[in-house]
Amino acid sequence: MNNPVLTGIGIYMIIMLLIGYWSSKKVKNLADFLVAGRRLPFYLAVATLFATWFGAGSCMGAAGVAYEQGLMGVIADPFAAGIALILAGLFYVAFLRRLKLLTVTDIFGRYYSRNSEIFASLLMVPVYVGWLGSQMIALGFILKALTGMESVAGIVIGGFIVLLYTFAGGMWAVTLTDFVQVVVLVAGLFVILPSVLDHVGGINMLIQSTPKEFWRLLPENPGYFEWVSFIGQWTLMGLGCIVGQDLIQRSLASKNERVAKQSAVTAGVFYILIGVIPILLGFAGRLIMPCLDNSEYVIPNLAMKFLPPFILVVFLGALVSAIMSSADSSLLAASSLTTNNIIMRLFPRIKEERVLPLARIVTVILAFVSLSVAVSVKQIYHLMVNSWATLFVGIFVPVTAALYWKKANSVAAWFSMVLGTGTWLGVILYNTGNIVEISDPIFYRAAVYGGAVSLLSYLIVTFIRYKKIRPTRLPSELPPA
Repeated sequence: MNNPVLTGIGIYMIIMLLIGYWSSKKVKNLADFLVAGRRLPFYLAVATLFATWFGAGSCMGAAGVAYEQGLMGVIADPFAAGIALILAGLFYVAFLRRLKLLTVTDIFGRYYSRNSEIFASLLMVPVYVGWLGSQMIALGFILKALTGMESVAGIVIGGFIVLLYTFAGGMWAVTLTDFVQVVVLVAGLFVILPSVLDHVGGINMLIQSTPKEFWRLLPENPGYFEWVSFIGQWTLMGLGCIVGQDLIQRSLASKNERVAKQSAVTAGVFYILIGVIPILLGFAGRLIMPCLDNSEYVIPNLAMKFLPPFILVVFLGALVSAIMSSADSSLLAASSLTTNNIIMRLFPRIKEERVLPLARIVTVILAFVSLSVAVSVKQIYHLMVNSWATLFVGIFVPVTAALYWKKANSVAAWFSMVLGTGTWLGVILYNTGNIVEISDPIFYRAAVYGGAVSLLSYLIVTFIRYKKIRPTRLPSELPPA
């Protein structure tokens, strides 16, 4: 790879660091670090939501899975994930913004108990450690393609850049870098798509040349287990992602309820529409490069094959931006939950002036943990999707009940979290004997069973033993902030 491309990528990363440094001057307390002082306007809220989710899994990972499996392989992301954003905007984020929380698990402390808040946060933190790891894998891929360096070195370098500006500026740095990154990302995708389609003879030729089974969105010859796995693909991210800290954190940072609601719905629509582009590139890659050793390299390889150096800089900058925008969000989400809902609940006497430095120390520790995960696991899409399972099987039902059901109670929340998560893990272990080498059908079936048990246990416990331990009005019944 020639020097102009490397120089361009280097300049791009320096710009991200400068934004982080500038943003650090706006961070005065924990609220500034976690939710940007609750001052995000509509355009920044949309950009940061879109950029947060449209990362390595939605770009490189989805293209690679589409290359090998077609549309059936990418139902979870981008389609179900985009629907999650829309549903969150319609039914969740305005209520949560009204409560003026700092994290999504704050709702457990408010409506259930302090211990359930800590436990829910412990369930969620590994989600974002795994997600950050998947982004670092992708960054290692790109730097390896550019320089020939070992992917582990690329993972470490990329992780260090993300850590620096997130450490400095918190949510302000993440939001402003996301805005820059989403512009570069969308521009890069629209630059490469016409060149690739022209090479394969246009969109009609691409449709005709791609195997018909690659366009299916329903199981072929489905039986019971096939339908359960299919449902799991939709619900795992379509419902689980609704209560993700990364999504809720941006809604809590919006300047009012209307911005929180409209930005989530708008980001969801764009997410699905733009998410089709990597899928088309994956299909085109099958025709142009039918024998790739690693299908998740398909987009970088297409870029280096078809784009001139200057445009290639733009596009590789787009890939880097997609990865960094998701990486910084997952790092901040994990840091927020660990600091606000675990450490501060276990040690409530920590002085206020020590909280912000503590949050930054936690950010550093979690970044190193995630880098270790990235070095150990080498597949982007599946690490990213699998990371979301505990949100669906353990968190979704208690949060939804807290918002919408007057009989929501702490005992039911505990049973829902423990039994839902336990069922999910139990099904996986029963079928595979471990939680590392999991086939997709088994993983999705386990999520469906875990989610069903989470819901049923909440309902059964509530009707058997209803104990009122919550305010008299639901968030939906409170006056607007």
